[in-house]
Amino acid sequence: MTAELGKLLVMLREVCPPNADVSFDFDGQLHVRIDVRQVEEVRLIQSLLPSVGVGLFDNISHGRTPHRPFYHRISAVVIH
Repeated sequence: MTAELGKLLVMLREVCPPNADVSFDFDGQLHVRIDVRQVEEVRLIQSLLPSVGVGLFDNISHGRTPHRPFYHRISAVVIH
């Protein structure tokens, strides 16, 4: 499982700015959380994420990052 998460992280790092915080969460489904500072980065990631892994991510959304007032979060469900 660690190797698979590592592969996902490499793919995500290719479309994210270097300062983005990328994390995973599991609650029966695997979620990815990408936290960035600039709204422009949100737009860029949202436009590129559907092409990463050719449909690997679903329910792509964005909003505030909890407890980090100057960040924006892009969230998605990882489909396998």
